[in-house]
Amino acid sequence: MKTNKNRTRVITGATTAILGMALIGLVSCSSGESTSGTVAPGGSAGLSGPLAFINNRGIGNQNTLSVVGIDSQGNLKIVSTMGTANEFEGNALGDMQFSAGEWVFVNLGAGNKVATIDPLSGSTPIFEANLATGTRPVHIYRDPTDGEVIWSMNDGDATNGNDSIHCGGVGTSVTVLHNSHIGPGGNPPFVVGTTCTLASGHGVTAFSRPTAADQNIPKYAVITNEKGGQMAFLDNVETSPTYRSMVARLDLCTNLGQAGLIPAGSPCDSEAGTAMNVPFTANGSNPHGIRWSKSSGKIYSIQTGYGEIIEVDPNLIALGPSDNTSAITRRLSLTGTPYSSYGITPDGKFLFLRGRDITTDPDHIIGKLAVVDLTAGGPLAITALPDLLDVVPSTFKFTPDGQRMYLLASDTATGTGNQLVNQKKNRLFVFNPSTFPVVQTPVEIALQPASGHNFDVVVEGAGQASGVLVSNGTAGLNGLVSFINANNQLIGNLVVGLNPGAVMIYAPGAAAAGNQASS
Repeated sequence: MKTNKNRTRVITGATTAILGMALIGLVSCSSGESTSGTVAPGGSAGLSGPLAFINNRGIGNQNTLSVVGIDSQGNLKIVSTMGTANEFEGNALGDMQFSAGEWVFVNLGAGNKVATIDPLSGSTPIFEANLATGTRPVHIYRDPTDGEVIWSMNDGDATNGNDSIHCGGVGTSVTVLHNSHIGPGGNPPFVVGTTCTLASGHGVTAFSRPTAADQNIPKYAVITNEKGGQMAFLDNVETSPTYRSMVARLDLCTNLGQAGLIPAGSPCDSEAGTAMNVPFTANGSNPHGIRWSKSSGKIYSIQTGYGEIIEVDPNLIALGPSDNTSAITRRLSLTGTPYSSYGITPDGKFLFLRGRDITTDPDHIIGKLAVVDLTAGGPLAITALPDLLDVVPSTFKFTPDGQRMYLLASDTATGTGNQLVNQKKNRLFVFNPSTFPVVQTPVEIALQPASGHNFDVVVEGAGQASGVLVSNGTAGLNGLVSFINANNQLIGNLVVGLNPGAVMIYAPGAAAAGNQASS
C-alpha cells in the first residue's frame, strides 16, 4: 500500500508517449504487484487496448474489480482481479471514475472512503489507498473544468440522509479530491476538503461554465439533495478564496408542487433572507437528476416529487442569502406523462426522456421515449419518439461524437399477466441521436441471459464507438462480460467474478480528450 502523497514516479520519455494513446500491455499477474519505476510499455500477453473495470458484487472479499483487457479485435483477457487482498476493506464497490491525471477512483459507500488505483505504472493496475470522504459516498464525478479534480457526493446516513462525520448530522456533503498526474512530479490523489450543503439526502451534481456563446457564465458545482429540496451553488474557481464554498442556494419548493403531494405537503416558507449557515426548510420536490447544457448555457433539474423539470440560468444566481427562484427561466411539467428519468445529448441540444406505460395495453408494456429541444424558443416542450413495444427502457449512454446512443432493456419483471409474459429482457438497443427528433428504427441486440446487465462504451479516435462491453450478472454466480463490436455483433465472452454489474472503460488520454460515454 502506497500512502505518501508527495511520492513521484519517474517515467522515461519513450513510455510517456503512451499516455495519449489507448495502448497498455496486458499481462496476467496478481493484483498485489509492487510499483514499477516506469509505465509498462508492453506486456507478454500480446494484447493492447483499453482496460475495463468490472464491479463484481459478492460479500466481503468477494467484492472485487475484474480488470479486463480488450484488443482491437474484441479479444478479452483477465488482466488482474483487485480486492481479493482486502484492498477495499470488505466494502461493496460503488461509482467509478477516472481523472485526466490517469487515476481511477471507486466509491466505497459503507466504508466512507474512495479507493484510488494507478492503472498505468505497473503491468497491472496498482491499488494506491482508500481516502476518507464523508458519510456514504455514492456518486462520483470528474470536474469538466479541471479533469484532475474529482467530486464525491456523500449521501449521508441511509436512514436520515445526513453526514455525521463532517456536518454534525445537519445535511450532507461533497468531498473534493485532487491529483496531478502519473509521471515526473506527479502526486497521488489526496483529499482537498469536504463541504456541507446543509440539505439532506441523495446528491447529484452538474458543472456550469463559460460557453462559446457566453464567456461570462460562472463556474459552479451545482448540487441537489433529494430530502432537502434545494440546489446548492459551490464556487468552482480553484484560485478563488471561496473555492468549494457554498456561495448561493436555490429553493426548489413551490406551493403548487406541495399541494400536489400525497398527502399534501406544507406550504413553502420564504427563504429569501435565510443566512447561508442556516438550512432551508426541507420540502417534497425530491430532486433526483441534474444536467448542464453547453448549448443553452443552462442547468436542468428534475424534481420527481413535483413531476417537473426546471431550467436554471447560472447568470441569474444571486450570491449570499436569497431563495434565487427568479433564476428559474422555464418549467416543464411531466404530470400525466410516462417519463420518469432523463439525460442530455453530448452537444447539449436535447434532453432525452425515458419511461414506460403499463396502463394503456393490458397485454403489452410500452416503452416511452421522447426529447426536449433546448435550443427552441418558448416553453419547453416534449416531442415523443417511437415506442419500444414490450420494453422497459433502462440505462443509456451516448458516445462523445453524438452518433450513437446505447439503451438497455430493464430485466426487472414489470406489469401483470401477459405484460410479464411478453416483456423483452436481455436486450440492448442502438440509436443514432444525431437525427433527433427524427429516429430511425433502432438496432436490437440479444444479450446473454442474466438477471441484470450493465455496460460501457469503448470510445476511440474522435469519440466514436469501437464496441460495447456488457456485464451479465446473476446474484451468487460468476458472470460473463460480452464484447459487441461497432457492427453490433457479439463476438466475445469472458467469465469474470460474482454477479458483475457496473462497467467502466478506461484508456490513457481518454479523460483529456473527452472520450468517455455519458448518460
